[in-house]
Amino acid sequence: MDDRWRKTFLLWSKKREHEQLVEKTSASMRSIIEKYRCVVAYSGGKDSTVMLHLALQIDPDIQVFHWDQGPQLMPRDVTEEILANARALGAKNLIVETWKGSDAEDMRVNPEKWRAAHMIHYLVLNRIRRQQGWDFQFVGLRKEEGCKRSAVCKHPRRGETYPLADWSYLDVWAYIVSHGLPYPRAYDLYAPLLGWDQARFVNFFSMRFENYGSPYVDGFLLPEKRNLR
Repeated sequence: MDDRWRKTFLLWSKKREHEQLVEKTSASMRSIIEKYRCVVAYSGGKDSTVMLHLALQIDPDIQVFHWDQGPQLMPRDVTEEILANARALGAKNLIVETWKGSDAEDMRVNPEKWRAAHMIHYLVLNRIRRQQGWDFQFVGLRKEEGCKRSAVCKHPRRGETYPLADWSYLDVWAYIVSHGLPYPRAYDLYAPLLGWDQARFVNFFSMRFENYGSPYVDGFLLPEKRNLR
């Protein structure tokens, strides 16, 4: 991140509106964590990084779930980086489940196998959720990142809560920079090309938007496709 953007985010972090948003979010998360058994869904992207840090300030022992999409969809060095980031943030109880599906070539030519990698995520999570007895899962969805996400935030899925729903990308990056949080190096490669407001960390080699052409640049959603989710 260059100095100009770093200074911009630092200045934003000092705005009273941002401070109030952080306080409100933290208070909301605390009210849930102190009453229910919770887990943080951690993808390794900017939003889940902020959410995990907030949760750990309330409960340092909170459980954290990461769905590793496997070498077919996520390079191993990236996976190692985001897991290292989680531990650097203070995650002690990190549960990692890895997709062990078809090889990369099959995933590229067979959309059904690719979709299976995503569907099984929910099946695995539900199984672990029952085993662990989780009441709520913190998920890093934000309304700003697309029409479908905005709709989900307004009507939460059962057992899910979205503490960052009303945060802007400025709020997210301001929190990361002002707290010195680790984040995937890939953002520093692609945000200068796509914009810090557009760069989104997802899987690599995605086929989700096959019918719309190629919406990704190495795992980052192109601006013109961001409302298709």
